[in-house]
Amino acid sequence: MKRAVQCPLCRGSEISHFLSAPDRFHLRTKTYELARCSICACVWMPDPPCHAELPFHYDDDYNRVTSSAGQTLAPKRWKQQRALISRYKHGGKLLDIGCSSGGFLGTLDPRQWELYGIEIAAQMASEARATAGAEVFTGSVMDASFAQNSFDVITCFDVLEHQYDPPGFLAKVRGWLKWDGIFIAVLPNIDSWESRMFGTFWYGLELPRHPFHFSRRSLAYLMRTAGFEVMSLTTPPISFIERSVSYCYEEMLRGLGLEPRPQSRPKSANLLWKVVRKAFRVSLIHPYSQAAALAGQGGSIQAVFRKSPFAIQVAKEYSRRDRTASESRFKSLCTCLSSTQ
Repeated sequence: MKRAVQCPLCRGSEISHFLSAPDRFHLRTKTYELARCSICACVWMPDPPCHAELPFHYDDDYNRVTSSAGQTLAPKRWKQQRALISRYKHGGKLLDIGCSSGGFLGTLDPRQWELYGIEIAAQMASEARATAGAEVFTGSVMDASFAQNSFDVITCFDVLEHQYDPPGFLAKVRGWLKWDGIFIAVLPNIDSWESRMFGTFWYGLELPRHPFHFSRRSLAYLMRTAGFEVMSLTTPPISFIERSVSYCYEEMLRGLGLEPRPQSRPKSANLLWKVVRKAFRVSLIHPYSQAAALAGQGGSIQAVFRKSPFAIQVAKEYSRRDRTASESRFKSLCTCLSSTQ
């Protein structure tokens, strides 16, 4: 393992090995290492793939699966996210970062919302324009140049964990938001019950496409040091158990000398298998995910943030700190900022 000497979020040096796992989505064998900071609880990949390797990991199979997931039963799929937005805003300019083929944007009322998106895959960006009638920037967040203080809402569903530089990413987001604007993020919860249960077989790891992995504690720390105020930080009843079980099954088949089909190339399920899956979801996954959500241990984090004049002062103070400051000073800062559980 390429040993990290500092946490990329809090600059602490109390770093330990977290786990090692391959890219199970493609059934590849190369192993990737994750480290964990004992101060702010950040989990990250110290030696992620270089940018030149990213097309290999974000291939056509990956894009096809993610696009299909966003489009399937789209109005129902995004009902919870639309309801969350309506608690804070009822219209205006909305930017969806990582909009894929426009599954979420296409469910919003264009009479209420002026729709924008960012999507790095050109084909999916084109589909999003056609699906939602949105203005979509093709490329990375860091290359986008929207006007400052221009958006009422910025959404980020399963995107933050893909960023190589979360603080830099959030600086762009904060600049684009109006002073009363909100930022909504959904991402896997590395401290969830199912993450601990499945370990390296947990679907939410998505190595090596997720260089960062957040808990409620580490996410709250990151957002406050980036100049945001936490409005809501929950774990909804979202679960990756079904896909995680599939990873375990695929590994069992490989152990028997067989060649299972990777989840990157799913095949159509027959009627009997659909019935079995439905029964499994109703009898086991749904009750479990509801219990985990109530306990704050759900498989995903759903969070709402807004710009905070106080928080940006904290962020400026943090940036001025000597990077060789004592561990105790960083512990005090992390304890203060990460009190939200």
